[in-house]
Amino acid sequence: MVIGDVDTGKTSFCVQLCNAGYSAGIPTAVVDADVGQSEIGAPGTIGMGIADRVIESLSDLRPKRLYFIGNTTPVGHLMESAIGTKKMVDAAIGQGAKLVIVDTTGMVDGPIGRKLKTYKADLLRPDYLIGIEQNREIDHLLVPFTRIASVKIRRIKSSEEARRKPPAFRAARRQLNFYRHFHDAPGHIIRLDDVCFWNTWFRTGRSVKWQYIKSVEDALKCRILHAEITGKGLFVVSERSCRSAGIRVLEEQFRTSNITLVKGESFHNLLVGLADENGSVLNVGLIQAVDFKQKFIFVLSPLKTASSVKVVQFGSIRVTKEGKELGTLRQGEI
Repeated sequence: MVIGDVDTGKTSFCVQLCNAGYSAGIPTAVVDADVGQSEIGAPGTIGMGIADRVIESLSDLRPKRLYFIGNTTPVGHLMESAIGTKKMVDAAIGQGAKLVIVDTTGMVDGPIGRKLKTYKADLLRPDYLIGIEQNREIDHLLVPFTRIASVKIRRIKSSEEARRKPPAFRAARRQLNFYRHFHDAPGHIIRLDDVCFWNTWFRTGRSVKWQYIKSVEDALKCRILHAEITGKGLFVVSERSCRSAGIRVLEEQFRTSNITLVKGESFHNLLVGLADENGSVLNVGLIQAVDFKQKFIFVLSPLKTASSVKVVQFGSIRVTKEGKELGTLRQGEI
């Protein structure tokens, strides 16, 4: 497991190590856990590739497995980031890899960076925890493992050739990566009744009967596209912004204070993971439309066919097919 600050040469080191392993005849795999600057698979995913030749960059490795995070930052997705990395390492070992290299994000500062790296390393328990640093700036990540018998720590001085890239450059790389995945991706129609949904309230509850929809519309003063009872709450999708004062009426009518109200456009351009019946991610997609009446979604995805898709995993970032990021959704917003 390779850790270090942004632009300290982690990915270049992983490429060199991958080539050394392959050239030595060792079955070698790389897990790309840098969700913001993904090279194995789409942005917002953790990808695993197996070396079948000497490579110049991690993007030369075709993803054998993907794990969907749903955003280009691990912030707000620490659990998914740790679990996804572990699952991709396990998948690499399951496919015969004897050397597994884990590249990570440059998030090493503050309590969030510390928690992410500490518990990811604890979950993986790598044989080698390699810190690439300029001046011991990641001591707080390495020192906690100095007394863990199964983990050997190695420090590497960051190369002078490693240069910090401006945020605009990193954003442009993400946009290009999104563009490559979606600009000419085919469209797929997925019937809502054929799939289940993760990380959303949508389609996880009981549909509100048609006779109650009218009362919801009267309370909110807007057209309702979809409504369902989810656990102890109510999830409502409206055509446009509704009268917030009407929420109090609904709280009394449905005897709940847990009401989630979203506009239908919140689904548009949402990044989603498309998984098979085993929950294994096949690829990513962008929702272009949801027909709540006819019960289908229209998704852009590099997949040739969506016939194997059984799980749609909602992400928290919205992006156009040209790669422009439109912003993120709040936890529980949809």
